[in-house]
Amino acid sequence: MAGPIATEADAYGVIAFPNNFDRHLENGKKATGASSALVTGRVVHLTNSTGVWARATSGDLGRAGVVPKIYWGKNVNTDASDECVIFTGLGGEVYAEASGPIKPGAKVTFGDGGTVKAWTSGLYIGVYKGHYGEGSAEEPPTDAASTDSVRIALERGT
Repeated sequence: MAGPIATEADAYGVIAFPNNFDRHLENGKKATGASSALVTGRVVHLTNSTGVWARATSGDLGRAGVVPKIYWGKNVNTDASDECVIFTGLGGEVYAEASGPIKPGAKVTFGDGGTVKAWTSGLYIGVYKGHYGEGSAEEPPTDAASTDSVRIALERGT
């Protein structure tokens, strides 16, 4: 990895194009209590029955987003707070953790533990665009593997 991103985990939650990220942020609600914090860089889904955001796992349904790596200077995405900020905008690109192999341009869906995995059927949440620094003419995207930091463009697929 090049530049300010030293490890794969450093990129989780980084918004790929920060000059217009504000149109992709959404304030929401989450559960409170022990271990209820939404971890930066994790993929989350909006729970239809309760209207709260929760860490995603395989087979989840509903709107998708990623907990962004930003500082708001207020108490959000913590155990005690019922507030959260989620990166949700369709077409917005953000880094998340892969839970297995993914080919460039492939659709992705909810993986376990707030990760993304290659889509096979049903709902997909986005498209894999590449690793940090990939995707330009000089640096084409390469295959992703488990625990890689991957740039995804959020979509609402079926």
